[in-house]
Amino acid sequence: MSANIATWRSQQGAALVVALLILVVVSLLGVSAMKSSVFSAKVATGTQADAMTFEAAETGLAGAYKELNNMSGADLYSSLGSGGLLVRCVTEKNIAKSGACVKGDALDSRGLIVAETSSMLNGYELVEGAEIGTTAGSMIDVDYKVAMLGESSMASFNLDNHHVQEALKRGLKPGSEIE
Repeated sequence: MSANIATWRSQQGAALVVALLILVVVSLLGVSAMKSSVFSAKVATGTQADAMTFEAAETGLAGAYKELNNMSGADLYSSLGSGGLLVRCVTEKNIAKSGACVKGDALDSRGLIVAETSSMLNGYELVEGAEIGTTAGSMIDVDYKVAMLGESSMASFNLDNHHVQEALKRGLKPGSEIE
């Protein structure tokens, strides 16, 4: 009977060791799952922040297109002619605030995203069939090429987005300035 008690006691120790090993393995699996979950959350947050800055730059460009469409040819030429640069800040209340963004200007209510657009004349093409006259008062139909840059940033994530697009806008150009 004493041999049975000794065997029983050694088996009791082995069960404790096996239970501890199983507990360690389950704990390691739990820690691994938690780290994986935290990593996935960081990736998702980063992806969302990148998408937000992308959309902010696109919102700025949409505002620049709208403003360009509403301009007459004369307004376009007076704003962008002779190397002019049209800069607009995109804010929560105004997608075309005149001038560059300053401290406190933000696209969202939390103040995380800053976005602005810059538009400049990038040349022109004569409209086919337009008559060319170089006298002082003549005006010629041209398609102005307008380069637009939409920029946005989210400082808290150190993210910047830059989108360049070109648009054509029909307008009048003084005949004396045709090269």
